[in-house]
Amino acid sequence: MTPEDLQVAINKIVLNDDQSAFETIYTAYYDRLYGLALSIVKSEEAAEEIYNDVMLNIWNHREKLLSINNLTVYLYVSVKNHSLRCLTRLSKINQVNIDEINFEIQDFSPTAQDQIISSEFLEAINKAIGQLSPQCKLVFKLVKEDGLKYKEVAEILNISIKNVEYHIANALKKIASHISSAKKPFIKGSFKSIISN
Repeated sequence: MTPEDLQVAINKIVLNDDQSAFETIYTAYYDRLYGLALSIVKSEEAAEEIYNDVMLNIWNHREKLLSINNLTVYLYVSVKNHSLRCLTRLSKINQVNIDEINFEIQDFSPTAQDQIISSEFLEAINKAIGQLSPQCKLVFKLVKEDGLKYKEVAEILNISIKNVEYHIANALKKIASHISSAKKPFIKGSFKSIISN
């Protein structure tokens, strides 16, 4: 969903109570935000409930949508906070540290039109990503898989943009090192062209 499409949908929701436009937004964010919630609460049912609660809150307070500067950041922060509150409420842990959150990268390929990555290459990338620190892994996921800007990730995780840059540089360095040490010609083209997307 382009920023222009998102703004059109928001306007329809606010001005016309357009449920179809709301459903478009709900669907556009589902995979990414459900995945974020699942990576925190480790329960499919709880992650689904968290996403639905956040989106229901958006619908119930739709008149305030125009005052939100960046809906994407707002939704990510809402899902993150709701997920952390859920963990605390369920007494699974006493204190939640963002560094303890762990998840799997679902699919590294940026788009279907981009280069086809062999399964061995994807496996090597995921193995390298699995060796990153939890915070570095989360930053990498938000930037490279979810396509968020550094500023948005900094707002979501409440860290500096420099910190985001550090984590991305560190992740790319470790992934490149892991790939080059594997010494396998996984794909035609260069690794640099993939990580720059």
